[in-house]
Amino acid sequence: MSLDENIFACFAQRPYYLGSFFWLVYDSEGSQYFEELTKQEEYYLTRTECHILQMNASEIIAQAAMTKDRRVRLVELGAGTAVKTSILLAATLKYQGAPVDYRPIDISETALDEAQVTLQNFVPDVRITSQVSNFLTDGLELPKFDGCTLIVYIGSTIGNFTPDEAQNILHHVHEQLQPGDALLLGVDMKKDPNIIVRAYDDAGGINNSFNLHLLRRLNKDFGYNFNLEQFRYLTVWNEAESRREAHIESLCSQQVQCKHFPDKSIEFEKGERINIASSYKYTKERIQTLLSNAGFHFENVWNDEKNWYSVVLARIPDK
Repeated sequence: MSLDENIFACFAQRPYYLGSFFWLVYDSEGSQYFEELTKQEEYYLTRTECHILQMNASEIIAQAAMTKDRRVRLVELGAGTAVKTSILLAATLKYQGAPVDYRPIDISETALDEAQVTLQNFVPDVRITSQVSNFLTDGLELPKFDGCTLIVYIGSTIGNFTPDEAQNILHHVHEQLQPGDALLLGVDMKKDPNIIVRAYDDAGGINNSFNLHLLRRLNKDFGYNFNLEQFRYLTVWNEAESRREAHIESLCSQQVQCKHFPDKSIEFEKGERINIASSYKYTKERIQTLLSNAGFHFENVWNDEKNWYSVVLARIPDK
């Protein structure tokens, strides 16, 4: 089926679920919303991960390289504007004393352009080869490299997928790497649910704008006629699944049309929801199991003082 058909098929049965297409929110406008979201007081994830990287970047790169004379190449999945990655790149440059190869991969060309400007200003000795693609479905397009390829997958993005989906993503990455290559994974840890919910429901309403942007994308690029004033964003904690869920709720009984499917309509009752995203929160044991099942060997973990967040190093073992 086409992308249009796949999206519309999500409304064929209740409850409605658009989680597989949440990546659509990350166009240029959505990426700007997300960058603003990361600066909100309630959103601890970005600043906590930044702190961990600032405190441990030298050790992370040294351990990834394994030996002093082994070079490190960074490949980042879902790179965005690469602000946090500049910390790792600076540490890599200092460690190996030579220009660093960096391949940021993202679906947003705007974000990658911004990343290039940011890195040229702060870490000029970086050779950047950007790749605009969806790493979930596309290959990494990695040329041969004499050293360690370090896949950087931070920002707790892995938590946006079900455990099975997350394992498949890591397995997909594993298949494109060589023995001795490594993975740096940023993971949000399970904690007081109130802290988690507040992070996704900031007082300034940036989360609201960011998540409702999914409906804007459906209207703009896929021919829907969602009235955003008749929907609201809300977030809930699912204890049984250890995940935060993002929903868009209809404020009234209504119908939504799509011009590509004029003979059909999408029915909403008042209070009916679309599940648009989930953020799974992990324990250390679940992280180790996830990595092991995808073929990686768990090597080390760095945490903040409250153990709210983890940055994990794993590797493809030698055969």
